[in-house]
Amino acid sequence: MSDERTKPRVRSWILVGTDFSRQARQALMTARTVARERDAALLVLHVIDEHGLSELARLAGIPETALRDRLGRERRQRLAQALEADGGDVTMEPVIASGRPFEEILKMAAETSAILIVLGTAGHSADLEKALFGSTAEKVLRSAPCPVLCVPVE
Repeated sequence: MSDERTKPRVRSWILVGTDFSRQARQALMTARTVARERDAALLVLHVIDEHGLSELARLAGIPETALRDRLGRERRQRLAQALEADGGDVTMEPVIASGRPFEEILKMAAETSAILIVLGTAGHSADLEKALFGSTAEKVLRSAPCPVLCVPVE
């Protein structure tokens, strides 16, 4: 017979997407508050956008693999610094992925059975790319396997 008190607790994950912007920092602060309230942990995901990476490497005159390695090291360091600066009252796991940001966010949310995705939003923008293709937050909202909290900058 199983006793509920002896079962190991399954951790609930809240996924936070970050691009190190002011909006992303605000989203991380909000996600920490929610995580404390829900006794959840944070997966803090940064996606290295591969769109145009080969062209950038060509223009910089370096091999694409060298550029990928350099970006990976730099982004891991930035992510570690961001999590250190944000305190330690909530478990936070850093994750670096490569690909299209919205696709990697959706994939990670599904793989971890995230209970929530938290993203920063830039608010109203006249940005041409956003107008034509939509923002990462908008794309995640359309296909997310769980609720999505979009946090505007205060």
